[in-house]
Amino acid sequence: MGSRTTIVVMFLFILPMLIVTDISPVQRVSAASNCDNGDFVTPKWNTTVERLAKVPNIYTPEFDYEERRGRDRDDGETVEPTKFEDYAGPEEEWMTWEPDNNLRLLRDDFQTTMLIGDNAIGTLRVNLDYERRTTICVTIESTNSSFDPLADVYLMTTSQYDRYTTAYDISNGYFWLKEDRDDDDPTSDVPPEWRSFTVVGWHSFRDSHQYENVDEVSFSISLDGPEMSSSLFGDTTNQYFNIVVDNTNNSHGNDAVPETSIAAYVSVVSEPRSTVLPNWTVSLVCCGLMMAILAVPLIMNRRYMSSGLSLTQEGQQLEKGLVPTLEQE
Repeated sequence: MGSRTTIVVMFLFILPMLIVTDISPVQRVSAASNCDNGDFVTPKWNTTVERLAKVPNIYTPEFDYEERRGRDRDDGETVEPTKFEDYAGPEEEWMTWEPDNNLRLLRDDFQTTMLIGDNAIGTLRVNLDYERRTTICVTIESTNSSFDPLADVYLMTTSQYDRYTTAYDISNGYFWLKEDRDDDDPTSDVPPEWRSFTVVGWHSFRDSHQYENVDEVSFSISLDGPEMSSSLFGDTTNQYFNIVVDNTNNSHGNDAVPETSIAAYVSVVSEPRSTVLPNWTVSLVCCGLMMAILAVPLIMNRRYMSSGLSLTQEGQQLEKGLVPTLEQE
């Protein structure tokens, strides 16, 4: 009995080492259920949902860096300031403003359409409820029948979105840094934990909610608790979530290349969660499993060392067969 138990335990320890797997924590999340059964209502703009956009101001380089800062030339001629061309896209001007609304928790289903120009970004900002499960579905179509476009869809918190838009601004000539940026060195080749140290470093929520080069995607998100951000001085702020449709050639290597203006049809379904376990249950299960694995060899060793000690009277070991004998009747 003891040898059989030892073999089983050794098999359980060795089996995981023999299994070949390519599971990675940063792989793309598989698509969840679609949004066809939502009870859709008109979104309450600037109350539960905000519409944002980033559009390109195309930089026209005419002078070197020192001249672009407004310094005079050696011949005394005054250098003209930086010039930008006007952007003619479907977005409205108010979409480019950064709102400061106190969004309510999202508990309603809604659908909307975002028209996004070439090299532009469309964003829906919401305040997700951690007690509910939210499913997001995005379908990309062209506003020009001669194209079959693809785009990128990301889910980002407020702080992640700020870094993402900063990288977008740099790539479009803001801060006079476009010439200093290497588009052949994408941030997707940089480990997520090091991207915050690069000028254009950014990542999506949980490093997994990024769906690139797609025309249709659906995914679900369930939070462990309210998403908060802490600063170095101890202040905490609530983090909203941004559903981003990227029609640009961003710094990721496998992203879609924009071809034309697109229409993004977005559906969001929020439904109650049947069971919401507290955060400490994860630690309890993991620690309990590790303690159980460590306890198995200790228990086996104790049983092995104590076997036969109860049979101390003369002849009992022979009767139980614990000591071999050559005597014959």
